Amino acid sequence: MLTVISYFGFLLVLLIFTSVLFIGLSSIQLI
Repeated sequence: MLTVISYFGFLLVLLIFTSVLFIGLSSIQLI
């Protein structure tokens, strides 16, 4: 059960990191 929680936590962090990176690249292109 603990491995499932850590796995979903890792996916959540990866998703947040990807979205933040995508927003950063988009803002750079807008400038």
